[in-house]
This record gives sequence, C-alpha cells and structure tokens, in this order.
Amino acid sequence: MEDLKEYLQERLKNNHFINHMGLVLDDVSKGEANLSLSVKQYHLQQNGFTHGGVTATLCDVATGIAAYTAVAEGKNVVTVDLKISYVNPSVAENVVAIGRVVKSGNFLVFCEGEVFDMLEDGSKKLVATCTSIMAAVDIPVQ
Repeated sequence: MEDLKEYLQERLKNNHFINHMGLVLDDVSKGEANLSLSVKQYHLQQNGFTHGGVTATLCDVATGIAAYTAVAEGKNVVTVDLKISYVNPSVAENVVAIGRVVKSGNFLVFCEGEVFDMLEDGSKKLVATCTSIMAAVDIPVQ
C-alpha cells in the first residue's frame, strides 16, 4: 500500500486548498485514510478553538481519500453529502482525522469518520464525527 500512499501524496500536491490548510496524509489503505493537521493561528475562530470549517474539511478530505481507494481505477470522487456532528471544541495543537468506507457501490461510496484532538498526555479527545456520501465520477485525474 506504500505505492498507493505515494500516489495519493503526489496527487494532493496539486490540491491548493489542502496544501494551504496544511493537511498531511499520514496513512492510507483500502477503505481507510488517516490525516493530521498541526493547528496554526489561522485555523482558529474568535474563541481560540479550531474553526468548525477546518474540522469539516478534515472530515471531507479523510472520507474522500478513503472513498477514492474504493472506486474503479481512472475514476475520481466528489462529495455528494457531508454531515458533521461537533462533539467537543477542538483546542489541541495537533488534530487527526480518520475516514472509512462503510459501503461502496459502482457510483456512490458511503463513508464515516472522526476527528480527534491529540492531547499533550498522548490521549485523544473526540472532536467530531461525520458521515459522507462520495460519488465516483469521470473527471480526469490531474
């Protein structure tokens, strides 16, 4: 699966928004993706928490990459639906996201994910859960 990770990391170099956000693809396998983010000041909202839009982006990208591993070669994926449940405010300097495929069809891929704060003591705190539906499309891979 290292080839898959290298391939996806190369593809992500062309995603300007992901690069601007600072998202890092840590691990990927068939049906699962793990991302991390080192939180910077520009990721924060007015009360010092990681902005909900950042958390939503982590959910979207983690489940999107997981979905990509489940579609036919040559297909791309786009988000059809994304639902986020915010459980706790994110206050950590490091955040991780896990996206998983629940069910994959020829066109739609159903996913779920979680975002966690990585606390200084090494433990994790759940920040958000999500479900997403991704569509396999014929947009050429750039």
